[in-house]
Amino acid sequence: MCARNTPRDLGLWMGLMPAGEKNDITDVPGVRVGHLSLIEGSGPLIKGKGPVRTGVTAILPRPGNLYRQPCKAGIEVINGYGKSLGVPFIQETGILNSPVLLTNTLSVNDVANGVITYLLQQNPEIGNDARTPNIVVLECDDSYLNDIRGRHVKSWDAILALQRASKGPIEQGSVGAGVGMSCFQLKGGIGSSSRVVQGQNGRSYVVGIIALANFGLLEDFILMGVPVGKLLSLKELGYIPGSLILVGITNAPLSRWQLKQLAGKASLGMGRTGSISMQGSGDFCLMVSNNTHDEQYLSDWALDDFFRAVVEASAESIWNSMFLAKTMEGRDGRIRLALPIEETLKILRSWQGGLAVR
Repeated sequence: MCARNTPRDLGLWMGLMPAGEKNDITDVPGVRVGHLSLIEGSGPLIKGKGPVRTGVTAILPRPGNLYRQPCKAGIEVINGYGKSLGVPFIQETGILNSPVLLTNTLSVNDVANGVITYLLQQNPEIGNDARTPNIVVLECDDSYLNDIRGRHVKSWDAILALQRASKGPIEQGSVGAGVGMSCFQLKGGIGSSSRVVQGQNGRSYVVGIIALANFGLLEDFILMGVPVGKLLSLKELGYIPGSLILVGITNAPLSRWQLKQLAGKASLGMGRTGSISMQGSGDFCLMVSNNTHDEQYLSDWALDDFFRAVVEASAESIWNSMFLAKTMEGRDGRIRLALPIEETLKILRSWQGGLAVR
């Protein structure tokens, strides 16, 4: 059997631009990511008791106190069937002044309580002589595998994920918020990728993306332009409309409006994988600049390579979530199969006119 490797490790073409050293979001200087995975029980669903297949992922855009030193941010609501927390404030102000947390749909408020505790401990002025922070918790529905009504993610799990945040390389696949997620009716979860951009000012910057992938029909799945989902021998198993959350971070000096432009380009990366952003899918992209230097914003005319970086890294992040996720059985014996890598590579090799695959 083929090991669980990324498509890049297997020799697949992932785009024109060079990836960062780790090819994940922590290639952006200062970024840290932490996971808390909850996997408990098996068999029939007993509401409130399991089986549990869920978790939380914490993203810290830069070192230091985010509340006191916020980042510039822009967000694109690609399809609005989502219940994420903190979106309007970013749309209105272009500011991110808290960590970004990912979890399942019905655990958003519990995770938010954990983030509030975390920020109150760091900032005694909050609620006294200072304004309250904007808590950002983004979500997908993992109820196909998880006892989502049990709300098994607690506030202290969010705090633990924040405390575990590290410089990477990050774990991907069925981990953290991605434990119970599905992608194209196969096992999905957490994926990440990065690109190095040479700015027209002579400086080098990094764009990193992390995906929480939980969307799509098998028949729509595309890889390297090949309709792999149509050609796989396995049959699709169960479908519940999900969502896609993309969080991007760069160290480039970009304005809130430029970051929103970058966030909008993520939908093109989604399209490369076969997503049509279905009606029941909450698809969001949050883009953040953690640049702390007193630099002039880059010219709008210097953004094309950043657009390409977002498109390529968004697509690769989604593919990585599938290549690195393993088959998982959840509630009521439901199974999400891992992408069959050997068969996928065989399809790509045999596709007439396709690119050579090692």
